[in-house]
Amino acid sequence: MKKILTLVAAVAMSFSLFGLDVFNYVQINGNVKNYTQIDYDIGSKFGNLTRTPVLKTVTSLDNAGRAVEITELSARDAVLNKTSNKYDVYGNVTEQTSYDADSKLLWRSVYTYKNGQKADVSEYDKNGLLRSRTIYGYTDGKLSEETGYDGDGALLWKIIYKYTPAGKYSDVFEYSADGSLDLQETYSYADDGKLESLVTFDTYTQQKTRKVFRYASNGTLSEITTYDADKQVKNRVIIKYDAGGNVSKVSEYNIAQKFGTTVNELIAMSEFTYQ
Repeated sequence: MKKILTLVAAVAMSFSLFGLDVFNYVQINGNVKNYTQIDYDIGSKFGNLTRTPVLKTVTSLDNAGRAVEITELSARDAVLNKTSNKYDVYGNVTEQTSYDADSKLLWRSVYTYKNGQKADVSEYDKNGLLRSRTIYGYTDGKLSEETGYDGDGALLWKIIYKYTPAGKYSDVFEYSADGSLDLQETYSYADDGKLESLVTFDTYTQQKTRKVFRYASNGTLSEITTYDADKQVKNRVIIKYDAGGNVSKVSEYNIAQKFGTTVNELIAMSEFTYQ
């Protein structure tokens, strides 16, 4: 099953231990040539929190601010894999190629476009065999559906997108190959157009959650709070910025009842630096 990528971003920019790609929600400011993200494993020793770096991701940008190379390294700076992106004259990504630490090909994705819009993405394995294909459909110039197939052409999943009159996502439905609904996301926005909340219903777990997006006085996203179906806070993501207005730290907390009180338990952290 292919889970929905919230506010589908352009070519992969950043990954984290807790699944949030912060650059789906905020932009990079200034003349940044590359940025580094360090993900930490959070633990506890004798009652004190510890953090251990487990993954470093270095993203290199071109003059147009597009990701041209993403390198994942271990905590000891050993290269784990490297992905390169190619673009056409219109700024559309045309190819992604990933290699392992020994520069051996892992996979390659080829993008095609029709009338300036992404038509399909074909992913090939290290031997050049087609592994999957995604086909995109449009209505009135907006992405309306996304359909995934395996290398033999068998249907795997389908995503259908609905929009507000302002052209923003209103609902996103993800279906399995048999046509049953897997996941639904419903978006709502504030008067200024900023994303205000995101309600997700997962048919597998029958869980319904609501994410509320909060912003600082300068308009930057500062917190994402997740509520369960009973309107109880279950999770908080706190976003901090540096002097240049770029994200410097993302911290995730689980909210739980422990030892007779409510605790904010830090479970993941990522730090960012820019050059």
